[in-house]
Amino acid sequence: MKKLILLILALCCILSGCSAAEAEPSGSPLPSGLARTGPYAASASTASPLAVPLLNASAVIPETYQEKAISPVSGSGIFLVCTDPVEMEQGSHYDAYIPDENGQLTLLENKLFNNAYTLGSGRYHFNFSWVDNGGVKSLTYVSEDTNAEFLSLSDEGSKSLFLLKDHLSSDGSTLYSYYPVLLDLSKEEIKDILSSCGLGNISKICNVALSSDCKGLLLAQDGGALYYCDLSSGTVYSLDELSGEPVKACALTEDRIICWNQSSSLSGMGDVGDYHFWYIDLADFQRKEMSQLQTDGDTGPLRLAHLAGFSSTMYNYKMFSGSAYALYTSGDGRIYVLDMENWRLNAVSGYTMPASNVTCRGSLDGQLLLLEDIGNNSAYVVDYADSLLVRLNIQDAESLSWFDSNTVLEQPGDGNFYLYSIGA
Repeated sequence: MKKLILLILALCCILSGCSAAEAEPSGSPLPSGLARTGPYAASASTASPLAVPLLNASAVIPETYQEKAISPVSGSGIFLVCTDPVEMEQGSHYDAYIPDENGQLTLLENKLFNNAYTLGSGRYHFNFSWVDNGGVKSLTYVSEDTNAEFLSLSDEGSKSLFLLKDHLSSDGSTLYSYYPVLLDLSKEEIKDILSSCGLGNISKICNVALSSDCKGLLLAQDGGALYYCDLSSGTVYSLDELSGEPVKACALTEDRIICWNQSSSLSGMGDVGDYHFWYIDLADFQRKEMSQLQTDGDTGPLRLAHLAGFSSTMYNYKMFSGSAYALYTSGDGRIYVLDMENWRLNAVSGYTMPASNVTCRGSLDGQLLLLEDIGNNSAYVVDYADSLLVRLNIQDAESLSWFDSNTVLEQPGDGNFYLYSIGA
């Protein structure tokens, strides 16, 4: 298999199962979009199903273009068309297209990058083609001699994050399984962002994520240990040591690292369901406890439906610094958004989650959640920040994925792709 095909397959969204009990919305739908319809309901029994807008497909794209099959790349917002004479089985070069609301495809400019760099005691060759879709970069060809993994779409201008494979430090003392570098695709310059940080024995790096201002970096070690590198001071912090207990996963925000693990007898106000939450203040790198949880009313016992953080598991081969939101359900199927940064639990009206056959998929920026209700062949998207819900007018709940951070793609098998733009 060519590297690009493996990369495209790896970009498929990681599924996270969730469950509860559903009452299907009925009646005439409101116009599409996510608009607040009034105060949040205290329970599903008082919520009108009319409060949930029905969102129709914003674009319909045929599965073939110029007599060739197109393939969506999860999270990138592009379709690929193989340009090799021998189709997808041996294809390695691709053209990239972006769709518009009329179902028309626009060809993106393919740019070639071919350069080699010496870093530490190693020599690294980068030979690939890439496209830019509004700041989101994707590879359309990767040569066999490229000895780095393209990881992220988190940009600082023209820079993107790559992981060098089996990187040996300058003094020859440490062999890193992965080593993050920023590659400036315009200037063709490489930046060793960890050059000032003493990584010590953190050799088996398996996941990384930059902060939005590129001043900090999360590192995950094979085995689960998590670290934060303050790139401005060159200091590396163990999240376990800062927390005084093991950190299962975390989410990096502008001013804190929100951490969590399974609840224990030592837990306190940070408990929600079976998980305990706290945070590391980036101003002083001290552990801080959560305050009293604010809620919209009596919730009863809660259980986790979806929680996605930075951990040793790579999130769709893209840089993901964790989501500061989670979804919870009560025993009667009511759903709630846990806003971990503001430490508030907000009810979401208009939907009651069934006890089984529901799959949750978080968007790649952690701001939206797709609920695929397989048992009722229906689908919903939760806007975490506003605790609002929209229903998608889909054909097949088992054929959905994230096309980009705010667009759901459906491929029901009728010869078309359907795109649902959330908030449009």
